[in-house]
Amino acid sequence: MFTIQTAAQTFLSNLSSLEERLDKTNNEVSSGLRVQTVSDDPEDIAEILQVNAEIAQNDQVKTNLGQVQTEVNAAEGAISTATTLMDSASQIAAEGSSDGADRSELANQVSDLLTEMQQIASTQVAGRYLFSGDSDQTAPYGPVNFTANPTNGVGPYLGTSDTRTIINSYGVGFSVSFTAQQIFDGGSSGTPTNSVFQSLTQLYNALASNNQGAVMAAASNVSSAAGYLGGMDAQYGDIQNKISDALTGQTTLDTNLQTQLSSLQDVDEAQAVTNQQTESTALNAAESAYAALPKKSLFDYLG
Repeated sequence: MFTIQTAAQTFLSNLSSLEERLDKTNNEVSSGLRVQTVSDDPEDIAEILQVNAEIAQNDQVKTNLGQVQTEVNAAEGAISTATTLMDSASQIAAEGSSDGADRSELANQVSDLLTEMQQIASTQVAGRYLFSGDSDQTAPYGPVNFTANPTNGVGPYLGTSDTRTIINSYGVGFSVSFTAQQIFDGGSSGTPTNSVFQSLTQLYNALASNNQGAVMAAASNVSSAAGYLGGMDAQYGDIQNKISDALTGQTTLDTNLQTQLSSLQDVDEAQAVTNQQTESTALNAAESAYAALPKKSLFDYLG
């Protein structure tokens, strides 16, 4: 039987539904999101979660690339400084090859250059020796000691082989570093023609012994080793370019993923605002109508 009470209950139920719709619309307008919980769109939620996971993975790859970029830039800068030292060594060798040169003083200068070169080989970033391969907590060479190490001045390479690589979100990996042995000592079987340390030590020994002919021979090897070092510098330049390209690719991928996510979960702002205004007006009208409803029927007045 229809009564004022049943009509009021039905009205209140509809009023509650209208309030819930308005609350949801208000949340959409304030957050800009159409999907905030699973119940908002069960069909799209799985894809939204997948895209969010891909975005998180891409962010991690970008972080890794940024860290490696810092290390590679530091390594390239160190090698660039080393090439400048080799230019100085070539000048010293040229001077030492001339008649009447003070080869003892020039030998001291070469010793200083070798010490600087050993320090460059020990370059660190965030507590890691960049040129020690996988043994990045160990300095690649000991201090300069010509008596103990007459061949290259610094002794054997103390690091390990290098397996450091970086992989982008597309699964493409590439090597991002070389060892000090590869860069400064011409590899495991380096000679004065490609080893920075061996050529400088040869020059030091020639100058210290005041042997003009040996100085001239050492000068040639210093020049050759300098060329080898420049080639290693160029290889680090290639790595820098690869990392830069990888970061550009990650940025493009991130833009695409964010666009995909937006299409899945973002609200149509214009439509949401229109709905908000319509629902707010309807709710105000409904509340006013409910306030005007009679609270008693004829039967309430019958004894």
